[in-house]
Amino acid sequence: MKVIKKHLFMVFAFVLVMNVHPWLWAQESQVAPLKLNELIAEALSKNPDVLAAKSKWEVFRERPPQVGSLDDPMVGLAIVNLPTDNFSFRNEDMTMKELSVTQRVPYPGKRSLRSEMAQKEADAAFNDYEEVRVKVSRDMKTAYYDLFYVNKAIAVTEKNQEILKLLNKITETKYSVGEGIQADILRAQVELSKMIDELITLSQTKRSLKAKINTLLHQPAFAPLGDPEQVSWKKFTADPEELTQAAMANRPLIQSMKQMVMRNRVGLKMAEKEYYPDFDFKLAYGQRDDGPMGRRADVITAMVAFNLPLWYRSKQDRRVVEFQKEIRSTQDQITAMTNEIRFMVSEKLTEIERAERQLELLKTGIIPQATLSLDSAMSAYRVNKIDFKSLLDNLMNLFKYEIQYYRLLTEHQKSVAEIEAAVGKSASKERKG
Repeated sequence: MKVIKKHLFMVFAFVLVMNVHPWLWAQESQVAPLKLNELIAEALSKNPDVLAAKSKWEVFRERPPQVGSLDDPMVGLAIVNLPTDNFSFRNEDMTMKELSVTQRVPYPGKRSLRSEMAQKEADAAFNDYEEVRVKVSRDMKTAYYDLFYVNKAIAVTEKNQEILKLLNKITETKYSVGEGIQADILRAQVELSKMIDELITLSQTKRSLKAKINTLLHQPAFAPLGDPEQVSWKKFTADPEELTQAAMANRPLIQSMKQMVMRNRVGLKMAEKEYYPDFDFKLAYGQRDDGPMGRRADVITAMVAFNLPLWYRSKQDRRVVEFQKEIRSTQDQITAMTNEIRFMVSEKLTEIERAERQLELLKTGIIPQATLSLDSAMSAYRVNKIDFKSLLDNLMNLFKYEIQYYRLLTEHQKSVAEIEAAVGKSASKERKG
């Protein structure tokens, strides 16, 4: 009996210390905890997807000056009116050696429109780059919060595993002195096996999440990483329509679509300009050799040529219709994206509200009550007023509520991160240069 009471006292003391405050045991001592802001900053500077998107924007940024420039002039060398009977440059007055320069000049306004189109494409590419930054930031937050949850789940499971081990020793001792039943021993061992299996799964998940974070940081998947800092939550309140309007103003993906609408409107103006011809200006200098009849003067030739858009029904008309449809298509995409964001924001706000209510209930009501219930069950078990199954049920209920608290906390933070990404606020803007 003294041995049983000693073990019971140890279990009671362990449970009491670990549940003086429901989260006292959750504070893990870490040498170098992961800081979310630092992880996001590092990912945005190293992630290959971000760097590729930035390089693509920089490529598009070089195009406006190119397309707005004149075509290269054409230099021509020619032999004009050379007779084939003697191939002499002296016999015929019109035989000459000609040097010419030709320059194509688009119809006024076309060059500026081409440059403006390219600039809108560059602006769209910049917003595509910003969208990748938003996505990487969101992915980092999601992985960080999931890793936080796994760490807490491991801590809760290990704590309860230690309690179960002590209770298992008690049941074995009671059984050995004829005060217990074998079913209690088996029940405790089954719960222990379940926790061991859960710890194996959680450990594998933890490795996978750290590999994901390392991948976002563009470093080897199994490079050493610390554990997340303690995560806390605060009430999140916002109006769904205001968030939707913020997304319309700030979301890089929508801004990219708007830039493409503007680009296609400029393209429509450009297509309408194609009904007008371009011009080729040519200046030639012809050198003539002196002939039998005396000296021949050199000659200068000037010419202008332009194209006639005779096939406008199959070219220019179609081009105009193409840009009109491109504008409508992109506008419809913006509308669809806006509706998707509006629905997602409303859904996430509902999830956040539900999580906040449950978190507050768990923190101030359920977990403290479950802790007191377990303490009471421990005391009753010490004097044989309840059976082992009732004691075990109390312990597993507290375990379930503690796990549920951190799962809800994680889902709350992930939902906030999704909303931030939806409105384009999860990554700092980079100045366009």
